[in-house]
Amino acid sequence: MTTPAPLHRSAETQALLNPAFGAYLLAHSIFAAQSKRGQPLPWPSAFLVLPLVLPAKARNSLPGNSRVSLMAWADANPLQHAAFAERAMSLTSLTRMSLRMALRHQVVEVTTLGLRCPQKPKAAPGFGQEVTECARAAALVGRWLAVTDPHRAYTALGVRP
Repeated sequence: MTTPAPLHRSAETQALLNPAFGAYLLAHSIFAAQSKRGQPLPWPSAFLVLPLVLPAKARNSLPGNSRVSLMAWADANPLQHAAFAERAMSLTSLTRMSLRMALRHQVVEVTTLGLRCPQKPKAAPGFGQEVTECARAAALVGRWLAVTDPHRAYTALGVRP
């Protein structure tokens, strides 16, 4: 399935598939990962964040805390697991654009160990409930990825880096 041209997307879809919003979510995930583990997020792990956070069905299926592991979540959510590969592939370009934007605006930095976020991302006043839910989900995914080897995370989700 290909992504429709920007003119054919709903306003909500255009807002979610925005590199600035993707950069914001990646920053939340990276900050949560480095806070959990004390080390940067491995570069390949960043490509797992947006496919788990942006689609409402995937985001709503995430647990309320990181005590449930990524592998346990994938096993307990076979429909999300089955759809992940296509979703990840369709969001690869957005993840790249979002990472470039985050790097350009110095929200995220590249180190020899991976990606790091020098300060906690802040929401602008007036952000809606869905933005808050996406940021919470991104932080959860970041905590998962902090304690999961990238190769193992990709395998659990049925994709290859």
